[in-house]
Amino acid sequence: YRVVGLCTADAYAEYVVLAVDQVSAIPDGASAVDAVALMRSGLVALGALDTAAPREGETALVTAAAGGVGHLAVQLARVRGASWVVGAVSDESKIDFVRELGADEVFTYDQLHCGKQADYALDGVGGTGLGGTLSGLAEGGRAVTYGTGGGLIDTEDLLAGGKSLTGFRIGRLAQRDPARYEDLRQEVWQYYASGLLHPVVHAEFALDDAAAAHAVIEQRANLGKVVLVP
Repeated sequence: YRVVGLCTADAYAEYVVLAVDQVSAIPDGASAVDAVALMRSGLVALGALDTAAPREGETALVTAAAGGVGHLAVQLARVRGASWVVGAVSDESKIDFVRELGADEVFTYDQLHCGKQADYALDGVGGTGLGGTLSGLAEGGRAVTYGTGGGLIDTEDLLAGGKSLTGFRIGRLAQRDPARYEDLRQEVWQYYASGLLHPVVHAEFALDDAAAAHAVIEQRANLGKVVLVP
């Protein structure tokens, strides 16, 4: 019996104990690696998107668009009705990859001002990158950040533009609103089963090679998800 679940601590192990309400069966036809990508990064992407309350026909901005969460967020924004999706990446070498995911425009962070201003943004950069994300929003735009790291933002940009910024953590959602967490989980599986959501795995690493996996992420070299396989 194959299952996949959310583990917020002590995950670098061959065996872990998970809360029953944070575990789901892996459906036939889905690999364990795809399941990890979907039930970790996919849930973060969909949870952040749901928090942004997207409306049909809006423009979406996704930062860190080539990453484990971002490449799924690009796809989900389109599925949830975005008429135009802008991706932001750290390097030009990632542009074609994000376009192939369905983005209409892709820019590096220093070119972000060239893109169409977005109604909402899903921010995977956090830290000092938040300022750039907010500058990519249209007046009244909403940003949801799931990125880590502290950073300063210009609150005048929020005030003058009537913009908003919300933080999102999937672990907090799973613990405080299990019903919503379950709804999002089922939605991710439905999109996957219907072919609307395609997880891309950049590389698989053995548990003993966890340091190498971290190096790929730290160097921003990954296109898609990096997975450890015990």
